[in-house]
Amino acid sequence: MVETAGSIRSDAGGRPRIGAVPDLDRPWEVCDPGRDRAMLAYTDADTARVIEEAVAWLVAVRAPAWAGDPGPRISVLVSLAGEAEDRVYDAVADAREGGYSWDQIASRLCTTVAAARRRYGGYARWRLTGGGS
Repeated sequence: MVETAGSIRSDAGGRPRIGAVPDLDRPWEVCDPGRDRAMLAYTDADTARVIEEAVAWLVAVRAPAWAGDPGPRISVLVSLAGEAEDRVYDAVADAREGGYSWDQIASRLCTTVAAARRRYGGYARWRLTGGGS
């Protein structure tokens, strides 16, 4: 994996990967109500904890006899990833309705403006014209 500028990493093929933002361990930031630690996508212990708790809970609900087996974990992780991806479309449409520019949205998606518009623009326009009502 090759480190690039900001929190985006790319592998040897140049494909972007989300990486850790190294400068967030500032103690004064905890008390700042204006902070935005969600400005850039990154993974950390909080993200891992939420995913692990969600996986454990879903495995316990969906396949209690299989707790500890890696098979149900795979299925549950795929379910969570699919649900998260579906919710990104609504989040982008909400951002557009809230006045975010495509540049701001692309930055939060860790992609280019063109890629963000290509992937989410149709759905956002559909929602803005009342298609999601």
